[in-house]
Amino acid sequence: MALLLEQEVFSMDAKLLKAQINEITACRAKEWVRTKSALLQLKAVQWSATKINLNIFSLRDFGVTDEESSITQVKLFSKNNWFLRLQDDGNVSGTREQNNDEVNLQLQSIGKGLIQIYSPAVGRYLAMDSNGRLFSMKSKTDSTIFKHVQGINGFHTFSSHKYYRDTAHDMYIALRKDGLPRKGNKACSLHKGSQFLII
Repeated sequence: MALLLEQEVFSMDAKLLKAQINEITACRAKEWVRTKSALLQLKAVQWSATKINLNIFSLRDFGVTDEESSITQVKLFSKNNWFLRLQDDGNVSGTREQNNDEVNLQLQSIGKGLIQIYSPAVGRYLAMDSNGRLFSMKSKTDSTIFKHVQGINGFHTFSSHKYYRDTAHDMYIALRKDGLPRKGNKACSLHKGSQFLII
């Protein structure tokens, strides 16, 4: 009789212990989900929060003029097989038509490693806004300045000189697989669409 009583108590203790373990596991799982959710929200905020490069110079203050710029006639061909083009309606996109006048561009050097990309066909400069959106505009501004870097693989990258996410020059000119522009705050230097051959 005493043995049966002892077995029942042990069985009840085991059930109670199992219930407590399940409750603790459920609490930890909920806490983990909350923590993961908070981290994802923080990451989203960090990716969307664009900063301004305080070391940027003003074109007016720097005294940059068309006459002083070193100009190179180029076509920019992305590693994912698109020619970068500036359109007269202000849009930017990729095209497979290398004979299209809109792909004939000028790299205008305005400082060490700093350039502006100009389309003589449409009279517009490539620009990037604080959200990483590419567009073209008629006038030169700080938003039209890009950092030009040639990689060891022979491809070139161009990143905004004015805006950045985490470190200076980390918002890149890039084209998606479908030829549409990729937002600079969602591109990196390793993406095929961010790497260009200068032709």
